[in-house]
Amino acid sequence: MHLLQLLLQRLKVLPEISKILGNPINIIVLGWLGIYLFFVFFIFFYKYFSLNSWIKKEENAFKSILMSEVFPVSSILKNCIDKSEKINKLTFDACIEAAKKKANSGLTFLSVVASTAPFIGLFGTVIGILTAFNGMKSVTTINMIAPAIADALIATAVGIIVAVPAYSFHQILSAKVDNLISTLKMQRDMYLSK
Repeated sequence: MHLLQLLLQRLKVLPEISKILGNPINIIVLGWLGIYLFFVFFIFFYKYFSLNSWIKKEENAFKSILMSEVFPVSSILKNCIDKSEKINKLTFDACIEAAKKKANSGLTFLSVVASTAPFIGLFGTVIGILTAFNGMKSVTTINMIAPAIADALIATAVGIIVAVPAYSFHQILSAKVDNLISTLKMQRDMYLSK
């Protein structure tokens, strides 16, 4: 019985959703934000696990340098300096910058989404409000216009819902990249000090 009541409540929402999706601009805005949200989560999980694995590998390489004074093959710096004739701080710095560039890939997208998603949602809201005002008759009360404005505000809410995880994930991944780079710098310093 409880499940049937819940299903009937859900079905009452369908006309509300179809009203919101009745405007083609809302479909475009919500679709765009939906694509953004998918890629935000995809990039976050992919980068999070790959950076964790990379950091762990580089920390093990650092421990190996401490004990044996030799770069293990697993370190990205080992692969880089093997290609160089002269090994010095500048060589290591170039290798670390290349690693930083590789580690930061995808983070720019998260930053772009965090800054643009609210504006995309706001665009949908503005179009929705314009449509609501355009549909007004000569005499209109707040009770007649309020539901249309409330529907228009959904686009802004969705824009904020997309922006918050994008910004949060960007910050989390930036901290991971900083951790990786500091580990690589410790490897460089330890190797050059011996």
